[in-house]
Amino acid sequence: MFRSKIFYIIIFSALCCTACTKHFEELNTDPTTLSGLTPATIPNAFAKAQYQGIYGDPGIYQLVRNLFVDYWSQYFAVIDPGIPTDRYLLRADWTFYQWGSLYSNTWPTLKLVIEATENTDPEANAIAKIWKAYIFHQATDWYGPIPYFNAGNGDLSIAYDSQEAIYDNMFKVLDSAVKTLKAADQARLVYGTNDLIFHGSIPHWAKFGNTLRLRLALRVSKVAPDRARTEAEAAVASGVMETIEDNAKMDVGPASPNGLNLMSPWGGFRMSASMESLLKGYSDPRLEKYYSPAPATGEYRGLRNGLSIAQIAESPKNNGDNLSNVGPDYVEGKANENKLAVMYAAEAYFLRAEGALNGWDMDGTAEELYNKGVSTSLAQWGVTDQAAIDAYVNSTSLPVALDDYLSSPPVADIPVKFSSSPEVQREQIGTQKWLALYPDGIEAWAEIRRTGFPTLYPIVNSDNPDLPVPQYIRRFPYIESEYLTNNTAVMNAQSLLGGPDKASTRVWWNVE
Repeated sequence: MFRSKIFYIIIFSALCCTACTKHFEELNTDPTTLSGLTPATIPNAFAKAQYQGIYGDPGIYQLVRNLFVDYWSQYFAVIDPGIPTDRYLLRADWTFYQWGSLYSNTWPTLKLVIEATENTDPEANAIAKIWKAYIFHQATDWYGPIPYFNAGNGDLSIAYDSQEAIYDNMFKVLDSAVKTLKAADQARLVYGTNDLIFHGSIPHWAKFGNTLRLRLALRVSKVAPDRARTEAEAAVASGVMETIEDNAKMDVGPASPNGLNLMSPWGGFRMSASMESLLKGYSDPRLEKYYSPAPATGEYRGLRNGLSIAQIAESPKNNGDNLSNVGPDYVEGKANENKLAVMYAAEAYFLRAEGALNGWDMDGTAEELYNKGVSTSLAQWGVTDQAAIDAYVNSTSLPVALDDYLSSPPVADIPVKFSSSPEVQREQIGTQKWLALYPDGIEAWAEIRRTGFPTLYPIVNSDNPDLPVPQYIRRFPYIESEYLTNNTAVMNAQSLLGGPDKASTRVWWNVE
């Protein structure tokens, strides 16, 4: 089953590298061969860079998101014996696709958009630069040092830049871009419907840029606390996302479907045990939104991450029919209507809550912002009854033990109700943010590495000698082709990384 799907998605991915979404049909030429864009093709090119920038097409979605970070974040766990990445074994023929998608497809297209609008359309240029910060912050968080400042300049060898320098530039880019947008005509619709996220709304893009700036500020809060505070306070003062109407979700359609929806019936994964323990323990109303009942039992059941091939086959409890797949919004039939997650307003509240614990001015107390984050996430998933929201926010129920293959104990011992202990508060913020980020495994993995929260079950087995159980995976090693074609630069990158090019080496901001 799995091997046949991999064959399909590799072919699909190859086609999608130059294919189109419903808004960029006109741009069907390899962007690396273009010397520039015409005004008519700029909006289509931006749409292409958006969809590719979040690894939207099903083949890339699986090879970049689902086979790696969706398991490492423990949103899902593996039931297919042909998938070793849940046990931290990194296949070089799979890890290539994130790097290749960014540097061969997304960035060349977006770079042309930025260059074409630099002196002609300041608002379009600002939005494109915000999107650049979005796609590159994910890439540098995966690897550490990467080609950034000179990426796409046509040289045969491209130097890698330190993560600290990249973050410094992204802060400056976001600050400048948002100022440009806030000074513009707020009624103008930039890119129009070719903007797959906000349909050209300048106020929404400004809030998105500020929220991304806030995210990046918290990311560096342990290695550059003064800079983090400055950036976070500036972002909040300028205006971040606050309501579900501010949510950033990407349009999908027949030529640009939601990859998670299409792969949900393929049989490779199910709900994780960590999710089961938390969602059941909290009587979380999002459970039935995120996952579906097991076909054989009608119950919600999860699976421990990192089971061996033998363990998967050993017990009926590990059979897919006895486990929960994705929820009703993520079934295959809704692939053309279920929008892709980009960033949610609930996250902004949890970031602000953590900032408030740090003593920063986040326009609210940690408890107020935490509770608002919880209620905003619940509202996003259709829970609007205030009594139900209040009951959840004030619940003292704890995560539960599981009737699973390993008789797993409760994954953690914290309630939803905000604690009086700052140490517990940080774990609660991290836990609820993780729940609210679903299904964005990319951001969830980054925050688990940074904060250590939520507390997750350790993987059962690791097939990576650099990551013995219970060590957590910290980064992607550089792809093999970089050593063949850009060797001097990638070797120099290891000095910037501060450690060997292994999955166990921490990136710059991941200090503990």
